[in-house]
Amino acid sequence: MKTDVLLHQLKGAVRVARARFGALRPGSAAYDRQIEMESEHYSKVFSGDSGGKLMEPAPSAWDALLDRTSQRIAAITGRSPDEQMIAMLQQCSQAKMLSLGCGAGGLELYYAREVRDAAITGLDINPDILKLGTAQASEEGLSVRFEHADLNTARLPEAAHDVVLCHASLHHLLGLEHVLSEVKRTLRPDGRLVVIDVMARNGYRLWPKTKKIANEIFRTLPAPFRLNHTGYRDARFDESIWAPDTRAEGMECIRSEEIVPMLRQRFREEMFVGSHAFARRFFDTMYGPNYDLNRPLDRAIFEWLWELDCHYLGQRELEPETFYGVYSRD
Repeated sequence: MKTDVLLHQLKGAVRVARARFGALRPGSAAYDRQIEMESEHYSKVFSGDSGGKLMEPAPSAWDALLDRTSQRIAAITGRSPDEQMIAMLQQCSQAKMLSLGCGAGGLELYYAREVRDAAITGLDINPDILKLGTAQASEEGLSVRFEHADLNTARLPEAAHDVVLCHASLHHLLGLEHVLSEVKRTLRPDGRLVVIDVMARNGYRLWPKTKKIANEIFRTLPAPFRLNHTGYRDARFDESIWAPDTRAEGMECIRSEEIVPMLRQRFREEMFVGSHAFARRFFDTMYGPNYDLNRPLDRAIFEWLWELDCHYLGQRELEPETFYGVYSRD
């Protein structure tokens, strides 16, 4: 079954669960049902993984966007996010790293291959995909342990980790206050928190000015680039960028615009790079499959959108929707 059909079914089931079981909060029937449905969805997404990559499938245009973003971060900070993480782990003998919301563990396995004496633990709420990471770590003899945990309620050991990574996980959480308090508690005095995440408006809505500009751009694109692969039961063409409030259907970006202010309130910010004023909207799983970057027109549109995005961010005319940040204890 295609991922877009699975996503459509998940959204419908979430609406039914909320109507039947009430408000979302840890321990409530609606919350438990939603976690169950989301786990089922991602178990199916990763069921076809082969070769030990263990990363969520994405269009090639999305991968290209992430490569450009990594290069931009390196140009600003001196290192790419991966280079920065590897350097942090190498600074400590037998460094202990904790990854929150690790998914199937592809990123954690990569770091373990690069820094063999590091001890890495990954936590995620989906036990099925954790088994994939565990099996791959065992096969390669890597020092990575995967554990089942709900980050909205989990307690973390005190002063136990040199590095904590939150990669695309905080925007799924209801209990930001809880998890950030636990992160501070588990970090050693000289430890670092690394966050790569979404900072869009709550519900993954577009900021008004961004929405106006992004839709003006979107409407200039030929129809094949406006085919929506995930927003509906069947793929269809959009006249405007599809951007409903995701809070009506689940926990995606449920408190995303609060993440950075909370981090800055609770930690000392050492690095911050904002990215993607609107570019992620054009190249993610919704519209990204429309692009084949081996075709001249597709490549030209990709380059144009990337440069426009960087321009609007550089001029501070639009707000970023994603960010890379490094934080230490106060």
